[in-house]
Amino acid sequence: MQNRGIFIMKLSMWMIANRLKPLNPEFQISDDSPAVLKSARRAYATNCIYVFPRGNDVLCQWENDTIRLKDIQFDEAFEIIQGIFDFYEDWDASITAAAEQGDYQKILDESWHCFHNPMVLLDANCNVLAYSKQYKEVYVDEEWAHLMEYGCSSIDSIRFMRRDCTDQNFFNVGATKYHFERKALSDCLSSFIYYNRAQCGRITLVERNRRLNTGDSQLLDRITRLLAVSMGKTGPAAPPDGDHYSVFRDLIKGIPVSDRELDRQLEVNDWSTEDTYGLWVFQGENGILEEQVLLLTAHMISQQLPHCEIFCLDGGVVLLYNEKKETSDTLKHRLSRFVRHNRMAAGISLPACFLTDIRYHYRQALFALEERLPDKHYYDFYPRAIDYIIKNSSPDVLLAACHPDILRFHRLDLKQPTERVRTMEAYLNNERSLLHTSEELFVHRNTLVYRIKKMTEELSCNLEEGYTRDYMKLSIRILKLFD
Repeated sequence: MQNRGIFIMKLSMWMIANRLKPLNPEFQISDDSPAVLKSARRAYATNCIYVFPRGNDVLCQWENDTIRLKDIQFDEAFEIIQGIFDFYEDWDASITAAAEQGDYQKILDESWHCFHNPMVLLDANCNVLAYSKQYKEVYVDEEWAHLMEYGCSSIDSIRFMRRDCTDQNFFNVGATKYHFERKALSDCLSSFIYYNRAQCGRITLVERNRRLNTGDSQLLDRITRLLAVSMGKTGPAAPPDGDHYSVFRDLIKGIPVSDRELDRQLEVNDWSTEDTYGLWVFQGENGILEEQVLLLTAHMISQQLPHCEIFCLDGGVVLLYNEKKETSDTLKHRLSRFVRHNRMAAGISLPACFLTDIRYHYRQALFALEERLPDKHYYDFYPRAIDYIIKNSSPDVLLAACHPDILRFHRLDLKQPTERVRTMEAYLNNERSLLHTSEELFVHRNTLVYRIKKMTEELSCNLEEGYTRDYMKLSIRILKLFD
């Protein structure tokens, strides 16, 4: 056993009862019996399990919790109980060493002797990192079969968990029991793995060979705490294939992600690289959210918007949504009561045409939040875009902050010679004079009228606003400079 100083793993009556299952014990244990027991004793001692004979049986007692071993010699029973403490101590030392080495498979291999049930460890993108090899060829349920064959959760299962189980708190810290009516999913204990409040994985214990109980939850929580440090610390510094965080979080952090992984996550959400995306950042009225409310905030938003990507980052909650299914206006309406009641502030970026640019849009949302006015909850980046452009000199940052309509016109011009950007530039530079614009472009006035009418119908903004015209002119200038 590894020497870990004065650390002693404390057990609960449930943990002890689970190890005694082959002896068919009778037990009466409260559901919330805590893990406080340090050893077995032949006489009463604080936070120790008291073992004593009762007729032909042996009774194990802590407060009002009891375990009865029938028809067994006292000395034999006592050695068995004390051996359980030694077993768990050795187990904890072994998985601690494995966590330090990043050997996740060994953690699950060692833990099978505690649970005797299937176990799987996933990263934040639902890819399998380790699993109970005893069940590689054994049918557990449809989802387990998919995990074994493809090495990741099924898209159907992920969608079901996100969209049909909104009453469940999937942002819970600690092992949570889930019961599913669907045959494809077995009952289980499952826990998100967080490091610095960012999700880097999930561990699940499936109920198959033995009914799960409080002892399993307590052990799973211990494993989760070890994995959080191991997976979290290796994530940001690791190469892309060693990073356990969400691909969308990685994109915001500027960490490369594989096309295969991104495409799979887009398929889960029924999204496409051709779609337009919006990004919001939620903070408290006075800045970053307090730790105890951060995950609760993420959960409450996910209940309202199960079809969006929601995760914690830098003391705030990030909401990434597809504009095919939501708009900024509909979100403001749906979340207005939540934002006001909880005294939240939301920074709102420009629409993102490319998911690979969302790290810039994340900065936009944070920049918008710098304004902070009394009784104001929504902070759009759009009115502050020119200020942002002036304050940033990086070409990539500047291009990402350009007017979304101008960027869209530019993309259309690249596909075919529509000259939308050139026409809009001349129109704005000539103070919207049709005569002077037609002369500059060498086109007939009627042709220009048709073009301008068609383009203005495609705009998402109002050209009557002076700010919008200035923003467009500056965006065109940046495109000409950097693109």
